[in-house]
Amino acid sequence: MRFLAKSLVISAAALLSACSTFSFLPGASDPIPTPIAANPASLRIAVLAPEEFRLPKGEIELTVYQRGAGGDISQDYMLVNAEPESAAAAVAEFRKPGQVLTLLRLSPADALRLRDQQEQMAVARNAAGSKPGFEVDLDSTCWNGPLVAPVVPLDVLIRADSDEEFHPLLSDIDIFELMNRPEDSRLKRCS
Repeated sequence: MRFLAKSLVISAAALLSACSTFSFLPGASDPIPTPIAANPASLRIAVLAPEEFRLPKGEIELTVYQRGAGGDISQDYMLVNAEPESAAAAVAEFRKPGQVLTLLRLSPADALRLRDQQEQMAVARNAAGSKPGFEVDLDSTCWNGPLVAPVVPLDVLIRADSDEEFHPLLSDIDIFELMNRPEDSRLKRCS
């Protein structure tokens, strides 16, 4: 079960639910950058969390999709680590004391695949009723520390192009609440 997706779903209505996947459907009044119109090579996801919050390498997945009259188009991409030093200054205004920055990006091959998907989605978008969106699956994350209330929250940011700024997707998520969810949806201890 996904511990954030059931508790955190970002949508045009900024709905919160409780799973390890967070989703976004474009169309909010304050648009958030999305992989749907991003430069795939410049797309970055920044995770600001306590040091004990672990994101296993090669296990964080980005799903980009479009559903509707033009047919369903969906692809999964594994995010890889990027050099966090290159984004440290760009996320400084969002970073809280005690947070560690993990910066994720697409591999070059996946950046090319996303570019192809964006073209497919643009063609299908001409059909009425299509709804694009994306999800970042944090299901494989774990907690490598004592099960006490950390004072440092979890924040997730996105940047769609290297010329743009980072924008918050999730802000001030209480990790202790995630640890105390029902067993099938809680943040697990690292093995």
